[in-house]
This record gives sequence, structure tokens and C-alpha cells, in this order.
Amino acid sequence: MAEQKTICIAGATGLAGAYAVREALRRGHNVHATARDINRAHRLYEFPGAAGRLRLFEAHAERPESFAAPLVGADAVILACFPTPRSGRDGRAIAELEPGRAWRDVVAPAKIACREILQIAARTDVAAAVLCSSTASAAPVPPPPVLNELRDVSSLADQRAAGKYMQAQKTAMEQAAQEAADRGGIRLTILLSSMMVAPALLPWHLEGHVLSFLAGLVRGIPGWHQQVPDGAMSLTSPEDLAGCALQACETAQVVGRYFTLSDSWTWARIYQEIAHYVPQSALPVTNGAAPKLPTVYDFSRRDSLGVAFTPIDEMLRRFFASVPTPSGETSPQRVSAE
Repeated sequence: MAEQKTICIAGATGLAGAYAVREALRRGHNVHATARDINRAHRLYEFPGAAGRLRLFEAHAERPESFAAPLVGADAVILACFPTPRSGRDGRAIAELEPGRAWRDVVAPAKIACREILQIAARTDVAAAVLCSSTASAAPVPPPPVLNELRDVSSLADQRAAGKYMQAQKTAMEQAAQEAADRGGIRLTILLSSMMVAPALLPWHLEGHVLSFLAGLVRGIPGWHQQVPDGAMSLTSPEDLAGCALQACETAQVVGRYFTLSDSWTWARIYQEIAHYVPQSALPVTNGAAPKLPTVYDFSRRDSLGVAFTPIDEMLRRFFASVPTPSGETSPQRVSAE
């Protein structure tokens, strides 16, 4: 068991944040959990170990100064409060926003918040920080045959020129976080995750972009695609991500960027696995094209963290087993391929 620490977890009621809170408590740490809505955060007291070791704070990334109180006395901070945005402040989809508006609404707020929260952390003697980011910041053009998280960094200028503001948000906030950490003497670990799939720990997790799509398939509601895309997608278990985040908080040698995804599969293979758990009518039709090869990652740094990563088929099995079917069952059975 690692030495007991006090860990501030920002964004504690989100999917990644809630898993981090649960893992930190499981490991015996004290947790300062922040949330926009303190009333929602009270559900975190249901986690084992919360009594006596969990404190709740209301804080908002758009008001970085609100993190001053939860950072006092913390040994480390996990920033899980920057989900990938889907729209601007006026509700329009990011693709519909003017370039300047997209930068101001999507990229700049995360960049500013990362910098200012870590500046506060430095003033309160926080020694380590973990930023939950995305593989979107490790996508140079053209892509190399094998991606390496230290070598391969997205170009913020290229992302901005291409109108890829959701991806640019991750690249910009990493740059800001690293600059602030270097100035403040904070050991920074950046975890690069991908599409997250796992059972919901809190009721509203099923309202999230990914989990609501998957849960809808169980109910026969068609999802994102009319045809199976010919590309690939990488998947992350937030339970694995939480394990990596706590390793970073506990271990002084863990620093820099790490992939935290399980693997990359073609969408054809993903839907082939999903088909074991959902009605055929909810699935997209095949497009007849040969699928592109999945992305290949160098996992040597990831594997050095000592976390056992969940295979994608197991990740999907656990999720669908947690979603009630229309008949009221809570554990849909995997349909045999025979």
C-alpha cells in the first residue's frame, strides 16, 4: 500500500473523475473532490472508504480561483474537468462556429483554466499534477507507422487551420499545463486517453455522449452511424485511466505523457462485438469497403505503469452487462456467434 496522500480530483462527478475518486479511496488516500454541482457530488459518499476520507468542494473550471480551497493541503491534483466539448456557448455545434468564436469558446477556456489552476497548485505546494487529456494531441500529420507519445505531438497551428477545435483544445491545454508546471516546480503527468467505455458509476454518466449512444443501441435506437465507418477507433476504460492517474500521484518517477488506451479496433470489429448485445435493427449496415487498418501505438511507456489494461471485448461486455434491457434484465447475455 502506498503512503497515504491527499489528492484533489477536479471534475469528480464526470465519468473519468468518479472512477478516479473511487480508485483513490480504494487505495486509502484522502480525497478533495470538486464538482460544479455540489448536490450531485454527494453521491460520491456512496463509494467505499468515503466516510472520513472524502471532502467535497464546489469548483468550476471557468472560475479557476474556485480551486484555491480544495488545493490547500493536497499532495497531488488530478485534472479530469476538461471533457471534449461538442458545442459552443451558444449551443451550436462546433463545426457551425466561426473560427474566432470556436477558438474563444472551445480552446481558450481550457488553456486558461489549466494554466491558472496549476499556478494556484504551485502556490499551495502541490507536488504533482495529472492532466487527463486525449490521443488527439498525439496525431501529427502525416501519421507515423507507430505512434509514440513522447515523439508524436499534434501541431496546434495545423489543428487550428484545419478547424479541428475539439482536438486543438487538448493540444493547447497540454502546452499551457506543461508551461505552468515547469514554472511552478510541479511534476506533471499527461494521460492520453480515447473513447471511454465502462459501466456508469453515477446515474448521469449514461447521459454522456458515448455511453448514451451505446445504451440506446440496447433499446434498439440506431446510433451515430447509418453505415459502418471504414476507419478505426481506440478505446479506454476509465477504470484503467484511474489506475494510471493514481500511479502518477504515488510514484515520483512517473512524469510526462503516457497513452492510456487499451487498443485500436476497426469500427467493423467494434460493431461485430457490439452485435452480441444489441438488436440487429439498431446496428449500421456494412458499407462494403475494406476497412482501414487500426492505429498502431507504442505501449512501452504505458505498460511501465504496471496497470493491467482491459481488453476491448471485456470493456464492452462489462458495459452492456450493466445496462438494463427493454425486458428489464440487467445483464444481457452474449449471443453465441455459432
